[in-house]
Amino acid sequence: MFRFLAKMLLCVALLCGSNAVLAAQKVLHVGCEGGFAPFTYINESGTLVGFDIDIIRIIGKSLGYDVQITVYPFDGLIPALITDNIDVIISGFSITPERGKKVDFSNPYYLCDLTYMFNKQDESKYPDYESLNGEKVCVQLGTAGAAHVENTLKNAKIKQYNSPAETYLELQNHGCVAVVNDRPVQDFFLTKNTDKNFMAKPVGSEQSEYYGIAVNKGNAKLLQEINKGLKQVLNNGEFARVSKLWFGYDISETLGF
Repeated sequence: MFRFLAKMLLCVALLCGSNAVLAAQKVLHVGCEGGFAPFTYINESGTLVGFDIDIIRIIGKSLGYDVQITVYPFDGLIPALITDNIDVIISGFSITPERGKKVDFSNPYYLCDLTYMFNKQDESKYPDYESLNGEKVCVQLGTAGAAHVENTLKNAKIKQYNSPAETYLELQNHGCVAVVNDRPVQDFFLTKNTDKNFMAKPVGSEQSEYYGIAVNKGNAKLLQEINKGLKQVLNNGEFARVSKLWFGYDISETLGF
């Protein structure tokens, strides 16, 4: 009887200790979009995957966080951050002056430019980005591509959608003549598009933008942690490893590391 009680007390102690460890573990609440392949997207089996997903989980683990990720519409990410529903945003999130008024950004981890994608048979009609002026152009709501089209193609008929997939469907259905978005997103679609009817061209080299991880304005402590974790994965080879899985090369090379 004594041995039985001793074992029970030991089990309770171990269980309490385990719960204390779990309770003490930090949680990093991450927000992303679910249709921004190959950075953050839900695959055919319904699993959230992507380069950014892998990177933020590695960063979180290196900092001792339990990473919990929630999917939002792209234009809902900053409101979710501001209202403290999430701690960080990672979703191919371009560092822009306008966004910098609302959030603080980590050091950059990717250099991206914009492309416009269109039907191959229209190449002679749209030899450059400026030739889209006056035409129907599809963009994703809240993106750098959407802002650029609004600022530069003053006569374009802009059609905004919540996800890249919706813009591509509209293009395929001839509801617009081109889609403007980040190059890796467009390239990912082209590699998956089996009929090969589409092509993409650069909007302009001057439109390159950096991606960063966003935290709430003034959250210096978390920003310092995120930058520390990002530096760790860049230095220990994990960033290069994940890059090669998704892109075939180390994308930190675009930053000159």
